[in-house]
Amino acid sequence: MRARSRGVSLIELMVAVTLALVTIIVVMQVLSVYEARKRTTTAANDAEIGASVGLYMLEREARMAGAGLTLPAGFVCAEGVNIAHGGVTVSDGAPRAPLAIVDGGAGPDRLEVLRSDSGFGAAPATLVQNMAGPGDELTVNSNLGLVAGDLALVGGADGAKLCTLMQLSDDPDPQGNGWELSHAFGAATPYNPAAPGAAFADAPAYEVGDVVVNLGRLGLRAYGVICSDGGVPAADNSCDLGSWDAIAGPDDPALAQVDSLTPQVVNLQAQYGVAPANSQTVNEWVDATGADWAAPTAANQARIKAVRVAIVTRGNLEREAVSPAELVLWDDPDEVDADGNVVDGKATMQLGDEERRYRYTVLRTVIPLINVIWAGV
Repeated sequence: MRARSRGVSLIELMVAVTLALVTIIVVMQVLSVYEARKRTTTAANDAEIGASVGLYMLEREARMAGAGLTLPAGFVCAEGVNIAHGGVTVSDGAPRAPLAIVDGGAGPDRLEVLRSDSGFGAAPATLVQNMAGPGDELTVNSNLGLVAGDLALVGGADGAKLCTLMQLSDDPDPQGNGWELSHAFGAATPYNPAAPGAAFADAPAYEVGDVVVNLGRLGLRAYGVICSDGGVPAADNSCDLGSWDAIAGPDDPALAQVDSLTPQVVNLQAQYGVAPANSQTVNEWVDATGADWAAPTAANQARIKAVRVAIVTRGNLEREAVSPAELVLWDDPDEVDADGNVVDGKATMQLGDEERRYRYTVLRTVIPLINVIWAGV
């Protein structure tokens, strides 16, 4: 008899399929765990890199605060600054520090930096002829590398005069006794008011010996956390650290209206490092709040020698809570107030249940205002 041919039985086939399914399940679980860990690690690295980049950008700008705006006697604009834009008076002689913190209350703070980005900013020009009126041309001993459209800050050589921010309407025009700087009102020069005397309570006509600082195209820049939905950082939106023109605005820009410096930034907190009068040694850290520091006087501005900044970034959303309910931004020793109460020196960021499903990176640094310190203000 011919031997009967045999194949795979149904039972053997079912066993093989079962083993294959078990193997697939195990492999998929391993891959899922690996992918989750990879995403967590990558997101944590991205958050740390983002925090480092953001902090570096802020530190670079803050260190430059006041470039070109200090004199041996102190600030060029110690008495305040006149600023207009688009026919609106932005500052009517208000004091303007090289670096200002805008307190955000329960939300992120903002930094505003005033400095020159011109290579000629550290060498101001001097007026060689009196202005006939506040809207007339300036005649100076140097063209300062200025071109049409650049911003110029005009003030007293001893810092005792109110400053005015002007925008050149033409390239400097060489004259027999110097260079003539025009700052006429027009569509291309929104920083020049049509009638300075009407825009400002005090519109100076500057005199021989006063100075002109080339601010270049930078002027006053703001740095803050801007979110995709126009709100404050939350678990359901995304936010970037952005930079924008603090004069031209808008005051509350959308994400598309700013220059993004780094993504997924959910907090920025800052404090002034304050020294005693006539000292360069910081002995106190203060928030930009209250009668003294929400809008510092010229005397208090001169006491600000540094800023302390903390920046918080976050990674990917996880399935469960992976972060504590409280992040420590900086931790100072406790103090005792005038009433004998212990004041907690710890600054924290509180997280809700959904926000705790993200992993966070907190970086902090102290930034000296080197232009202020070097000038001995």
